[in-house]
Order: sequence, then structure tokens, then C-alpha cells
Amino acid sequence: MSNEKAVVAEKPMFVLTVAGLGFFLLSFVGMGLGPWLGLELGMEPPEEFVNPYEDEAGEINAIGRGRKVYIREACWHCHSQFVRPVANEEFRYGPVSQAWEYMYDVPNTFGTRRIGPDLAREAGRRSDDWHFAHLWNPRSTVPASIMPKYKWLFTESADGIEPTQDAQDLVAYLQYLGINFKQDVRRQVWPERVVVSGAPVTTPEAGRRGEELFNKYCTGCHGESGNGQGMASPFLKPSAADLTTRYLPREEVFRILFMGSEGSSMPSFSELTEKDLWAISQHVHYIGRDVRAEALKPAANAQLVARGREVYDRSCKSCHGEDGLVPEIMEKALKPAPKHFRDRVYQPAYVRKVIDEGRPGTTMASFAHLPSEDKDALVAYLASLFDADKYKEKP
Repeated sequence: MSNEKAVVAEKPMFVLTVAGLGFFLLSFVGMGLGPWLGLELGMEPPEEFVNPYEDEAGEINAIGRGRKVYIREACWHCHSQFVRPVANEEFRYGPVSQAWEYMYDVPNTFGTRRIGPDLAREAGRRSDDWHFAHLWNPRSTVPASIMPKYKWLFTESADGIEPTQDAQDLVAYLQYLGINFKQDVRRQVWPERVVVSGAPVTTPEAGRRGEELFNKYCTGCHGESGNGQGMASPFLKPSAADLTTRYLPREEVFRILFMGSEGSSMPSFSELTEKDLWAISQHVHYIGRDVRAEALKPAANAQLVARGREVYDRSCKSCHGEDGLVPEIMEKALKPAPKHFRDRVYQPAYVRKVIDEGRPGTTMASFAHLPSEDKDALVAYLASLFDADKYKEKP
């Protein structure tokens, strides 16, 4: 190389130009050409995949109408619909998005930026009533949400709040998103039953933290006092639990928080840290702590308990199981699942109310036809099922 050429090669501008071209080519191959060449891997749809936005006659269906509402209301401004193969997104949202999923999406709804959660795997994550409550007032289900209200999608009257056709179509669309991966997401969102034991020692610090987290995640449905009368209550079936009517050991609260209650608006909070779950468990436990003594009083009447067992075996055992332990087959078949009575106990008045009225939104039917004496006996027997020795109250 001549001295003149060597001098040119050593000039800063020349070095920067060559480096810039090199980085451009590298980024083009890595971020443009590479994904394009690998796109074929996700292009082949399942055989049963057809246009989800039209019916058999080629007319737009509820999902298609809901997509139009989604676009019209600019939901895509804050919610993306694309699970990327980076940063543990698959763990957070579900299986990575495939190209064939979007073949009928014109225009696409990938979104602009992710302010709210990604919705590509929304199908089955939450119940319809949760979505209606969330659209009506997002703070009713997510107290810290910054999402605006969409009250014009509802009609209000003396009979209550009803979703319009647009709202119903929008929820149908949300419940469609990611439906081809619904079972994969379900296993991730609704953990199988867990056994919890050995709650940590209660502390004032955990109590304060638990109250803070309860206000952040739970008051929209359960209300500030835990009485089940949160802002979302007009929409929820089954209704949110009235935590003031039951004694829940901290281990049972932890289990519910970790598993959620599939078939209801109660989601799993398994993404929270174990320490935070125990803090919420302590706070919820204290809400109904004083219920224990009143709830267990009927169990002291041995004669009433014996009669109650006969009523239970005739009317309740098939769903709630022997001695109040729900069979696994019933837990999987019924959503929400029947309650275990070994790990909780209720106020007598609340049990009588459920016997008389059932639980709308669940498979718990009304047994108002039972004689009053049988109802009293059943209340006593259900209280006797609580494992008081296992859950000894500590000062």
C-alpha cells in the first residue's frame, strides 16, 4: 500500500464510514433479513384455522364486530398484541406469537407501545364479568389502573348497569385473542391445587405491607373493608367474597391467592413474591379473624352435628366430598370449584343465606326446600368440619 493510501485509511472519517456501513449491514442481516428468512417457521396455520371474524355465510360475527370496536376505541394505542421471543415474555404472557395468527388481521392491531398488558393471549385469562367491570370502570378491578372509563359502552337504569351490544362484542373479541393457545395459557394462569403449610410469624410490618397490597389489588372487587362490595360488584357473578363473614387461615388465603378461582373473577396472583403473598394473607386473615368464635359455636351441639351429617350426605357430599374435602374430579369439572370446609369456617347467618339462595354464577343451587331444622343441623355440621386443631389461633 502506498503512503497516500495508508494515510487515507487512517483518517477518522474513513474509519467511521466503514464502521457505519459494517454496523448497518450487520443490523440489516440480524434484524431484517434473519427474521424474514425465519418467518416461514410460523406461517403454516393449523388445518382448522379459518377466518375468525366471519360466520359460515361470510357475514361478520361478534368477534369481528368486537375487533372493529377495539380499533374504534383506540385500545391498540396502549395494548399490544404481539408476544416477543425476548425478555421472558413467554413466561409472562404465554406462547410466542406466530405469523399465521395475524393472516386475517387487516389492519393489524400490533399496537404502538405497551402501556397496558399485552392482549395476544387474553382468551380465558379473566371472566366476561371481569372484563365488563373493567371497561365500565378500570379502577373497579385494577385499583391502580390508568385506563380511561368506557361508560358509553353501557346503559344505566334503575335495574342496574347493562353492557351494550358493542361491549358484548368487544369482550367476545378479547376472549378470542390467543384462543388457539388457550390451554397453554390456562396451565400458566391457573396453577393446579397446591398444599400450603407453615405460615410465617405475623409481624406489624407484614400487616402494613399486606394492607397496602390489598388496597392496590383487591379493593375494587372486595371493597375497602373486605365486605365484597367493591366498585366491580354490580357485574360479578359469582360475587366477590365477603371476607367479613368467614374465618380464613393464612395458609388458605395464600392458596387462593396463588391459584385464583377459575370460573370467577378472582385471578391468580402467583406472579407476586412469596413474601408479598404472605403479607396479603395476613391482612385478609385479620379481616375475618373475629368470626372464628361465632362460626364454631354451632359445632358444640353434638346432636345437631350428627343430624347435619345425614343432611350433608344426602344433599352436599356429591360436590363437597367426604368430610368437606372436595374430590379432585369435582375440582376439575366445576368452575369455580366447590369449597373445602376443612380449611375455612363461615358465620352461621351466611351459611343459612347460601343454603336458601345458592350462589349465582356457580353450581351451588338453592336448598330453600329443606326444613328449617335440617338447615340448622347443616350449619352445625359444616362448622364441625373445620380443622380447628390444625389451625390453632395464635395470640
